[in-house]
Amino acid sequence: MAGLEGLEIVLPAMIAGLMVAMLHVPLGIEVLRRGIIFIDLAIAQIAGLCVVLVNLWAHDPSWGMTQIAAVTAALAAAIFFRWVEKKAPQEQEAVIGSSFILAAAAVLLALANHPHGGEEVQHILSGQILFVSWDRILAFAPIYGVGLVLWFAFPVMRGGTGFFVLFAIVVTASVQLVGVYVVFASLILPALAVNRMGKKPVGVAFVLSAVAVLAGIILSALADLPAGPTLVLAFAAVTIITRITTLNR
Repeated sequence: MAGLEGLEIVLPAMIAGLMVAMLHVPLGIEVLRRGIIFIDLAIAQIAGLCVVLVNLWAHDPSWGMTQIAAVTAALAAAIFFRWVEKKAPQEQEAVIGSSFILAAAAVLLALANHPHGGEEVQHILSGQILFVSWDRILAFAPIYGVGLVLWFAFPVMRGGTGFFVLFAIVVTASVQLVGVYVVFASLILPALAVNRMGKKPVGVAFVLSAVAVLAGIILSALADLPAGPTLVLAFAAVTIITRITTLNR
């Protein structure tokens, strides 16, 4: 991949990846603090299932129809997980993990007889960030902008139902941009990298996420590798290096 053509592919992918990663950093730190690690996988998979079902039933649905259906399903799941947190906190992680498995199994069943079912499953899991368009970036950008403002300007959003609602809306957008694998990696791995640092590790996590996104996309483009798995490995490498270099601090 060379010249202007390569830049036209890589640049929007970088912008999309950075846009997702920046809001995932504080959300992921909060997820790790709460100990609900699989909530991102569960909500992402539920949103992905809803996108699949809408496309199967509606036959070329509008973008708005897909978003409304996916957000509604994700919000319902988030509210349910919040209810479980209050009623049975000791079983919350088990319920969340089970929800992920159920949604993943439902996707496989829904696409079992689809002529391109394997490709659709791969798109949900790995995403297609190298093929993201500027129109798609502009459509989702307000979600991340508003999300960052709400998180940092209104701390009340970080607790209770507000967190679950914001998380559901953000993850619904993210899974369509980068896929389930990268959603999980960009939420949990930067948070894990800075987990034993000082009281305000968000800035460091921002930098680590940016490095992982840029390195992963460049490597994917240059080596003609699938972008989703490459990004996951980039996030993992950054996390491992950070933990090793800060081990004795």
